[in-house]
Amino acid sequence: MRPQVFDVSVLRAPVDPAVAKHASHERVVKEGRGVGVAAGSAWAIIQSLVLVVGAGLLAGLCVVAVQYMFGADGADGTTVILAALMVTPLAVARVRSHISGPREQQAEEYRLTSFAAANGLSYSTGQLDPVRPATVFGQGTSRVVTDVLTGTSPRAFEFGNYSYDIWSAKTRLPQRVSYAALELRSPLPSMTLKSRSREHPTGTWEPAPALKRLSVDAEFDARFDVYCASEVTEAVREVLTGPGRDALLAVGAYADVEIVDGRLYVVAGRHLRLSDPGFWEWAEDLLALADALDGPAAPAGHGTDASVPDAGTADAGRGARRTELFAPPKVGRPVAIGCLLPLLIGLAAAAVITMIGLG
Repeated sequence: MRPQVFDVSVLRAPVDPAVAKHASHERVVKEGRGVGVAAGSAWAIIQSLVLVVGAGLLAGLCVVAVQYMFGADGADGTTVILAALMVTPLAVARVRSHISGPREQQAEEYRLTSFAAANGLSYSTGQLDPVRPATVFGQGTSRVVTDVLTGTSPRAFEFGNYSYDIWSAKTRLPQRVSYAALELRSPLPSMTLKSRSREHPTGTWEPAPALKRLSVDAEFDARFDVYCASEVTEAVREVLTGPGRDALLAVGAYADVEIVDGRLYVVAGRHLRLSDPGFWEWAEDLLALADALDGPAAPAGHGTDASVPDAGTADAGRGARRTELFAPPKVGRPVAIGCLLPLLIGLAAAAVITMIGLG
């Protein structure tokens, strides 16, 4: 098994909210982001107010409809009270979000700052309109990278989250991805690999139209769609054999992969928590993937080698943590119940109150 590359102990340590808040304030002042942070908070509050008021109006219309159905003449004080009660859980949830959200963000930044210091990395909270050669960075509008960690050993690399918007007619469709960019030591042909995973969709971006689809073999074609320029097809086939292909199948199949301008980009289809120790285990695997692709082993003493990253057979816990890292957020029955139950109770109460009032 490969030695540990990153020290993740600080990511597991508890964070004092007061210390994290103070560190966040100092960072905002140092980076001159005070106005932007205040504007962002104000905009978030306005959005919540619009959401709650809009939901209240819809709830009021539903209550009026029920009252009409049971013989009432129209809206009255009961309508307003029931509509307000129906949206109270939503309002409480939004208030909690505005309180807990900044605290969680401050703790996240504090952990990543400490992690960067412990591992000799550089940390940046974000950058607008990032310029990167990978195709996904040329998509859409409102482009921003956040939680960017960079390092130079065992090879130059960058990990972060990236957000952008695409538009369908007049509808804004926010896109969120997590990415890794690793410098390659050997020149490799440019290529794009789109994951075929249905469990982990990787986003809406597509390879450049000039690229042609390339078939590698049945196993690899079932996991990736490979695109490249016609003149480099044989060179791409050579890369996608042996240890490089095995490494891609082992740790890269949950993401899209692009090799361009001497860099290996791995793009996952949603934001990943960079403060999750499992992310940095995956990062170690990606460094080994780069070694497997470009051949030479990392310099001695950095904890990587040119071995193929395992898929979890040698370390079942590592494989399970990687699966958990990429698992989509669980939004299921509790959220549905929390949204529907107040609505149903409010409408039932409107019906009962109307019938009692009419005798």
